[in-house]
Amino acid sequence: MGQLDGKVAVVTGASRGIGRDIALVFAREGAQVVVSARTENEGDFRISGSVNTTVQRIKDEGGSAIGITCDVSDDEQVKALLDGTVERLGSVDILVNNAAILIPGKVEDMQVRHWDLLYRVNIKGPFLGCKYAIPHMRQQGGGHIINISSVGAIFPGPGPYESGGGGGIAYGSGKAHLERFTQGLAQELWDDGIAVNALSPNKSIASEGQRWFRGDTRNYIGAMEDGISMGDAAVLVCVQEPRECTGRILYDLDMLTEAGVDVSKYPLVTA
Repeated sequence: MGQLDGKVAVVTGASRGIGRDIALVFAREGAQVVVSARTENEGDFRISGSVNTTVQRIKDEGGSAIGITCDVSDDEQVKALLDGTVERLGSVDILVNNAAILIPGKVEDMQVRHWDLLYRVNIKGPFLGCKYAIPHMRQQGGGHIINISSVGAIFPGPGPYESGGGGGIAYGSGKAHLERFTQGLAQELWDDGIAVNALSPNKSIASEGQRWFRGDTRNYIGAMEDGISMGDAAVLVCVQEPRECTGRILYDLDMLTEAGVDVSKYPLVTA
């Protein structure tokens, strides 16, 4: 018996990285998983991973999954994702808003179109996902929404500063926005029994996207090899009563340690 038996979970950005690993864990725990991302087939994008690859991996492991391609910045596509999930699988019990992009650059150097793109995906995307999941969850009596955040949301504190930083303002401020959105929405939906939480990795995760972007693996020595810890932590969230675990800003390894899990089992990049 899995901890998520009978549940239907939608995971965005699940073609690779954290989203794929959360989808894998959910399926291992018995959920029917809707794998969603823009990349439908291997080779459609310059970084490895696709909707169909993740679906096939889940099925090869004996799990249940379907794929629905979706650009989370597109209103009609997100609505079709949530409505289509309910039409095909009967409900949407869990929504993980994971799809996100990272565009580095200092404010004066960043192109306006890149700033706009990051906010369309990282902020508008979760808003749309929540907007179209809420009516279904309300009708069925509750559910769990998890917004994937980052330690980048934590601001550097008051100045003055000894050295110049920068380069991560767009991404970090977007995740801070997401966390404020998470807690506000949790308050709105408490009466409906719909939990809304933010979940971040404590440590960097050497996902395919990060490895492609940063190049040399040595940049990731000490980072997590994959996002399985995020999947395990997300399960811990989803098995709790929604009105008792909501409006939280959570971190994977902290949650797992508190639950008595030996986090040394999650492999780190060593070379």
